[in-house]
Amino acid sequence: MTAYSRDSDVEYVHMNWKVPVDVIEQEYLAGKDSIIIHRPEDGHKDWKAVTLYGIGSKQTNSHWEYGKRERKTVTDIGAKCPKTMEWINTLPLARIDDVRFLVIEPGGYIAPHIDVPDQNWLEPINICITWPEGSIFTHNGKQLPYAPGVPLVLNIHYEHDVKNNSDKQRLHLLIHAKKSKEFWNDAIS
Repeated sequence: MTAYSRDSDVEYVHMNWKVPVDVIEQEYLAGKDSIIIHRPEDGHKDWKAVTLYGIGSKQTNSHWEYGKRERKTVTDIGAKCPKTMEWINTLPLARIDDVRFLVIEPGGYIAPHIDVPDQNWLEPINICITWPEGSIFTHNGKQLPYAPGVPLVLNIHYEHDVKNNSDKQRLHLLIHAKKSKEFWNDAIS
């Protein structure tokens, strides 16, 4: 088994977790009217988000963009997703920084971008909940092996983009967190 850390220079790591996709999707559907357009200034089309844990449900950027003084908590939407939050709390995490649902509407896309060009680290945990036929997630020039229930820790130093060439929403759960010492024991690749 390969030993990983946040500083590992790999594109992604597949985690060996059983993701309760049906439960998570049902909780998302119960509150999906709360999703808002995410990062429209960056050239994306129909990319939406809502925060379950963070500063507030409509503060959908990464936690570091809001500064460290802001108090983070389960949001009003996170409170409507108790089983999702309960499952997240079973993961080997030392601290949760933010949790979001990320949605791409049919025909939408996330434009090519690099989140942290100056840092080469594995962050965040990006978990596929729905993967309609026609979805494509390209990362460092390669398509990622997503399917419902696949949890990957991505190195967002590499350029990536996503397209939803389907007639259904594409739903992912994104977690930024400090990993516990045991976290990488669950790595598959």
